[in-house]
Amino acid sequence: MAGRPSNRDERYLEIMAGLVRCVARYGIEGATLSQIALEANLSRPLVRHHLGNRQEIVYALKSYVLEQFDADTDALFESLPNSNRAQALIDYLFSPAAQSVPEMIQAFAALTSHAVDDVPLREACRTTILSFESRLGDLLQVQFPNAAKAGLGQAAQEIVALYFNVISLSTLDMPASWIDNARQIAHQAINRLE
Repeated sequence: MAGRPSNRDERYLEIMAGLVRCVARYGIEGATLSQIALEANLSRPLVRHHLGNRQEIVYALKSYVLEQFDADTDALFESLPNSNRAQALIDYLFSPAAQSVPEMIQAFAALTSHAVDDVPLREACRTTILSFESRLGDLLQVQFPNAAKAGLGQAAQEIVALYFNVISLSTLDMPASWIDNARQIAHQAINRLE
């Protein structure tokens, strides 16, 4: 007789979605077990069982958000066309599709704010951003093999800084022209490499 299938993964995703919505709305300190349970439409004891105490909640949020960012980054880089990869990446980063998950963006911003007092969290967030920048630098190196290494690093940092600025302000519903200007500036950064 086969056992009943586990719903642990499903519950975990429901709880994490509730946690992200809570943190986006109330910040890390406002993300109580009761609020998370309400957002996830689950019982508080079930949420407590999966998340634990305050420190474990922050750890779970960090793991979930940073792993999701890394997975999304992998998928994005794999989906780029074989030619003009940097241009395609910039067009995506500064498109409405990249701005479409404001709750995850707000959760990441909450983590970076919380990182002031949490050295391991600070290092994890920094590593995620620098890894993204490094991958962009590698992509630029392949596309622009004759460009100076310093120029490649500067262009990658400029694009990443622009992207995180735009993405962090996405909840303000900035005008499309403002986002388009950022995209044009990012394109100028790679045009200097040619």
